[in-house]
Amino acid sequence: MSGKLGAEEAETKVKEKVEGFHGLLTKEAAAKLIASEMGLIEREVMKVSELVEGMGSVDLEVEVVEIGSLRSFPSGAVLRVLVVSDGSGKASVNFWGDDARKAGGMHLGDTLEVKKGYVKMGKVNVGYKTTYSVVKKAEVTPISEVKEGGTFMCMGKVGSIEGRKGNAFIFSVEGVPVSVVNNPAKGEHLQVGDSVLLEGVEYNGAEILVEGKARMLLKKNRDNIFRGKLEGIEWDGDKAVLVAGGERFSAERHTLIKFLNLKDLKEDIDLHMIVKMKLPEIAGKDVLILFEKGKDGKVAEQAELR
Repeated sequence: MSGKLGAEEAETKVKEKVEGFHGLLTKEAAAKLIASEMGLIEREVMKVSELVEGMGSVDLEVEVVEIGSLRSFPSGAVLRVLVVSDGSGKASVNFWGDDARKAGGMHLGDTLEVKKGYVKMGKVNVGYKTTYSVVKKAEVTPISEVKEGGTFMCMGKVGSIEGRKGNAFIFSVEGVPVSVVNNPAKGEHLQVGDSVLLEGVEYNGAEILVEGKARMLLKKNRDNIFRGKLEGIEWDGDKAVLVAGGERFSAERHTLIKFLNLKDLKEDIDLHMIVKMKLPEIAGKDVLILFEKGKDGKVAEQAELR
């Protein structure tokens, strides 16, 4: 950096940056931030332990360790807070609006990449310029392979239901007992044959325990929800058609924009070229589509990559 600015100017900028963070930033960290802002080096992934109040445009690669519930405010705003970790420490990440709803689709153990977030009131915030994605999905452990020690994620179909027993709700998945302790009321919605995803759970040698920050996600077998692999996006005139698992779902412009995570896209922007550019990176990924049956076929009301 000193070669680009000169030693004296570089030293001044580093000093100003450190002072701007009230002395909480080391000179080395300040120099890296300045160099990154000037485009002199590739953006570096920061450690959670390096985060300081007021930082802008920070990049993180972290593991999701807690997923909060969706909170609504009188203003109409919605918020979801995720707790993440990279080994150096833990941090809370605020997701607002549509991002808050999408964040609920992440799973404990997923590896999350955040680019250009900012730190405010002790939390990392996903803002207008922030991008994020799951770069590595949490592994699913087969029910037959669950063992004691550590937390894991598993899924299967409900085989039997015992119901409430003390402060827990008891049912079985593929012959293995499951005890829901942290939210037993949720078990009352279960039916034999339903698919459940259990994440952040433990096995004590006799049963799978859903307690603490663990989650149980119920996947009802509904006939207006499609899950499968995205094969492509085609066009029928000006209307997009999502092709997945041999099925075709027409999608209005606003549905496609949300699906592709395109924020504040102007009305006069042609989506054909954007779809052509993004398709190679999303084709083959898991997709969930909520649809209704119209006279001309299935119409996607909501679609998201999983």
